[in-house]
Amino acid sequence: RNRRFLSEQWENLIPPKHFSAARAEADDKVLRDITLSIIGYDIDRDIVSAARQNAILAGVDHQIHFQAKPVAQLSSPKKYGFIVTNPPYGERLEEKAAMPALYKEIGEAFAKLDTWSYYIITGFEEAQKYIGRMADKNRKIYNGMMRTYFYQFQGPKPPKKGESMKFSKEEQKAE
Repeated sequence: RNRRFLSEQWENLIPPKHFSAARAEADDKVLRDITLSIIGYDIDRDIVSAARQNAILAGVDHQIHFQAKPVAQLSSPKKYGFIVTNPPYGERLEEKAAMPALYKEIGEAFAKLDTWSYYIITGFEEAQKYIGRMADKNRKIYNGMMRTYFYQFQGPKPPKKGESMKFSKEEQKAE
């Protein structure tokens, strides 16, 4: 909505009214009364800074809390949620050796959030092996010319509003 595109200069191919109409339609579809809880993580502070700047440009910076920390420190007090991540693919020679340990760490961190769903876009073919779980769905997609995978790991659905949650005996004792 807040960006300009080179194609907007091609007025002989795409009349400006189409871009205006698309922006108006996008504005109409914005849900302004939704409360979101989004946390953006990366180990690299420069990447976190760039993500924060992009959120400002998109006008959503007030809905996202950014943190520079490793995936091993990923945690949340929330019972349900979802994670979307695009970790390194290991395309550079010096990265390849680090991939098994990184994806094992990702699997361990996500396993602690066992009621969450997580979605991983990666070019690392052995990701599932090191995550320690087979994806519920796996879609092959392309990032440019690079074949990548969209792994979908589904957590349980949260109870609907008004439904009581069913707890295991261990959870009831903890309450």
